[in-house]
Amino acid sequence: MEGRLARGNRPGNFKITGQFTLAFVGLLLLLGGVAATGWISLSFVRRETEAAIVTSIKIQRLVFEMKEKLDQARRKEREFFQEWSANSFLQAYDEYAREHREKIGEVLRLGGELQDLLSSADASAALRQSNPDLLAYVDAVREYADSFRETMQLVGDLGMDGTGAIAKMKQSSNRLQDMLSLADRPELMAGHSQILAAEGEYRLQPDSLSLEKLLETIEALRQGIVNTTELDEEQQKKALGYLRDYELLADNIVNLDTKIGSQIEGFEEQVASFSHKLIELANDEVQQARARIDATSEWATILLMSALVLALALAAAIANRFLWALGELAAEQEKSERLLLNILPKVIADRLKQNEKTIADSFPEVTVLFADIAGFTQLSARVSPQELVQLLNEIFSGFDFLVEQHSLEKIKTIGDAYMVVGGLPMPRSDHAEAIADMALDMQEEVDRFNAKHNASLSIRIGINTGPVVAGVIGTKKFIYDLWGDAVNTASRMESHGIPGYIQLTSSTYELLRDRYLLEDRGTIEVKGKGEMNTYLLKGKKVPLLAIGDR
Repeated sequence: MEGRLARGNRPGNFKITGQFTLAFVGLLLLLGGVAATGWISLSFVRRETEAAIVTSIKIQRLVFEMKEKLDQARRKEREFFQEWSANSFLQAYDEYAREHREKIGEVLRLGGELQDLLSSADASAALRQSNPDLLAYVDAVREYADSFRETMQLVGDLGMDGTGAIAKMKQSSNRLQDMLSLADRPELMAGHSQILAAEGEYRLQPDSLSLEKLLETIEALRQGIVNTTELDEEQQKKALGYLRDYELLADNIVNLDTKIGSQIEGFEEQVASFSHKLIELANDEVQQARARIDATSEWATILLMSALVLALALAAAIANRFLWALGELAAEQEKSERLLLNILPKVIADRLKQNEKTIADSFPEVTVLFADIAGFTQLSARVSPQELVQLLNEIFSGFDFLVEQHSLEKIKTIGDAYMVVGGLPMPRSDHAEAIADMALDMQEEVDRFNAKHNASLSIRIGINTGPVVAGVIGTKKFIYDLWGDAVNTASRMESHGIPGYIQLTSSTYELLRDRYLLEDRGTIEVKGKGEMNTYLLKGKKVPLLAIGDR
């Protein structure tokens, strides 16, 4: 007990202890006041509880009306897509877009009424705490409406009568057919027919298999045009040009289909979750309020009298527990701070603690590194799960030390892949050099691991420089992550790299060429990017002064 009191009397805890003493005295006074005023308060219990029931029923009605209006808007959305695919885009737009907008407006109006109701004095504390969820719901509806408008624009790009991508694609196909007819070769015309059939299959079921089949038929026809002798050089050149135009338009259609499919993904689950949550909460409020009406009168007198008897014993127990908890609280706060800094950069953690709700920053130039351990899959087949995790932890712990040493920011690990970035959250001019040094040190770290464990692992590293957006996503197990084409390109540099080597793009090469040994790998085909010229990082250049000193 003396130790706890000593800890409570530390300068940092003196004010808290004094406040607790006042609270303890106030507790005694409060219990006496409750005993004196309890009988008067009983007359108000029924009225307040009935008000809570009425409020909960109103909330249920508004939630059901919002759900009904939103369902009607979603029906208009589905009818729009059915009408467009069956008839024309302009007809579908004129018929369903206005009604969809009106239904969304009604949902937002009802959301405003619900927000006023949740903020009223008649709403319980539990209901008022759901107000942020309502704001998120309303924001989700607005984002859905914006996404639907963007989707209609994408559909317009795809299917606008006479000018959309589909119409242009048909024009290119007709030109190609006219040119192929000059060759009078049945196999070429058959190849053109196969392309049209594959296109039709993709339009009916736009998946990866039908897309692959379409690309294969295009390539087969291209080879047939190149190998035919029935077309002169100029005709062959035009035919290949028309086929290339067709292929580019097909790629454009695939991209538009992908965007259309992703515009409103996940919206259903979000709004359904909120509606279900608020309705359940309102139901609970009704049931609890009715139960309070029945139980309050019977138990109020017993509880008030018991409170007087237990007041002194409870206050003494609270005092003893409070002094012990002060030390535990300080230790837990320090532990929580360390855990938070293991998840987020300090500047980002500080912003979160200031209740900044949305953290998203744009960085004009950073350098991103992706690394993957080649041979780790084979190693996992030879060791137990515990040994596998221990070995991977040993490697990544070494990488983590290097991240700290080079003042970089680790983003995440996925399996045996490792991602790190230089130049954020605090911008720095030498981000490319720091990442290059990190990559070279990671190779040495893997070499040390191999020597220690008699292993033959190698690391494949990809690096790229460019603009990114960085921010915090999620509310549970949240992470600080990056987005942008620069991130995707860095990942491609790793996945298309060579085990044991460090591959980087031209943008990073330009920043490192004067201080590092770089080898031109040449042009490679990169998935999603086409042909790219890449380079291999070999090491750092030795300064001339250092060579002279030797």
